[in-house]
Amino acid sequence: MPEYTPMAEEAEIVEEDTGEIGAVEAPVPEAPQREEPLNAEEATVLVVSFLRRMNKRIVTPRKAVQTDGNFVVDVKLKGATATVQISAETWEIVEYTISPLEFEDKPLPIPPRKIAIGLAAVASVIVFLMAFSFFRNNMAFIITSIQGINTDYLIYGAAAVVAGGVALWWRRRR
Repeated sequence: MPEYTPMAEEAEIVEEDTGEIGAVEAPVPEAPQREEPLNAEEATVLVVSFLRRMNKRIVTPRKAVQTDGNFVVDVKLKGATATVQISAETWEIVEYTISPLEFEDKPLPIPPRKIAIGLAAVASVIVFLMAFSFFRNNMAFIITSIQGINTDYLIYGAAAVVAGGVALWWRRRR
């Protein structure tokens, strides 16, 4: 599909009565006549190139429908939708509208992920309090059990727990 662009050589130098010498007046380009009829694919390509010239961020073309000699092409843009009508005979853009998207209000003001994190934190506090009350009641048993263990094993166990925690933190920080 060739595109017509007026060349600088085609422009004629015209002297006007206004006193400006050598004012260049380019001829008005006429749309080239095309033998083949416009189809939905070519209409979509025309619309996408038109919207890109307008510096619109195109997400995806939605549909192209022919109605009454015009193609109506809907395109989803970043934050908006565009509807463009193209004449099937002349391949020219007849009309276009760009309307912003309407966002729906969410039913919850807090995202579900934050709700889940809050519930997990509450459950963790409850489990911690239950464990604390258990250990408080059975502290004498725990102390006598720990006194029977060699201190080297306690140091090794604490180092393993710290190393495992650092490894988990290092793996999940990315």
